[in-house]
Amino acid sequence: MKQCNVAHTLDIEFILHFLSSFNSEQRLILVRELEFEHEYRLVDLLEAEKDTPLRACTLALILESEELYARNFHDLLQSSYTKHHHSLVEILLTLNNADLKKFKDHYEQIYGCTIENDVKNVITSTTIYRDLLLAMLEGQRSEQISHSVTIAKMIAKRLYEAGEGTPGLDHETFIKIFTLDSFSQLSAIFDVYEDKYGKSISIPINQEFQQQIERDSFEDIVQYTRNPAAYFANILHKALNESPIDYTSLIRIIIGHAEKDLHESALEYWKLFDESLEQTIKNKAEEGEIKRLLLTLVTNGRLSDKQTQHVGSGSTPPTGGSTMGMKRNRSQEAFDKLVNTLKGIRH
Repeated sequence: MKQCNVAHTLDIEFILHFLSSFNSEQRLILVRELEFEHEYRLVDLLEAEKDTPLRACTLALILESEELYARNFHDLLQSSYTKHHHSLVEILLTLNNADLKKFKDHYEQIYGCTIENDVKNVITSTTIYRDLLLAMLEGQRSEQISHSVTIAKMIAKRLYEAGEGTPGLDHETFIKIFTLDSFSQLSAIFDVYEDKYGKSISIPINQEFQQQIERDSFEDIVQYTRNPAAYFANILHKALNESPIDYTSLIRIIIGHAEKDLHESALEYWKLFDESLEQTIKNKAEEGEIKRLLLTLVTNGRLSDKQTQHVGSGSTPPTGGSTMGMKRNRSQEAFDKLVNTLKGIRH
């Protein structure tokens, strides 16, 4: 029997509230259960809804982080890569080589073409920024934790000769070093450069690269290399203080990093801005399920009774217990309510 179109909109607020009771692994299992036992593809159902921060937040909860990043990368690239150039670099910096492969596989599976082809089709001119993105997408960065001071001295000299030590700019050398050397090695290179030439690597970047998009992108790599937690804290602060709030970046970083390194970024946030990330979200985010979820994630599930009051559906809020303060065992009654909610979208 041919399936009818959507009869009415999903109760996304209830779905978001329900999903927030689980960690990422449990949510993926739940989504598969909905598909194989009840024939509901929750991703497709959500994508059929109007694009809102609430929908984006709910969708982010049921995707692997690499797929979330792939979808974000595609949308940001297609909408305006010049406006979102910081975010495109940030997404690629987040991924190690193995995760980058999964990210690229998701991209091709969803959009039917390689991410490299899309980058070339959108950024049609051969630019330093395009070359940098393509080099990062190769996924050839060394992942060694240790570094060599001897090698750092050699590479720092190469950077100097490629930049301020010679007329013109050898941007290819900059790209190779910034995308192939491990972050621990890059940090040592930057230290040696500053010691030997009396200036931060940021100075030649800003002096030698002509386009702002190029200066921004290489500086992003420097900041991430120096302190990843502070790098993400700055992005979160900027996202929360934009008008309207940049929920795309906020959702990507908080949900994508919630079970990895969000705690470190939250600590750096407090050091940098003399205010907790939790407090800024309380002050800036609109009331509702998104705000409640973000607060749950950044506080490891420690919410006051007032904050945990559900908006709209009357279901029971999640309680502490797991690493993220989320329930390990789902309520069958709540799950049945979710299934019934999804049933309502069909004639």
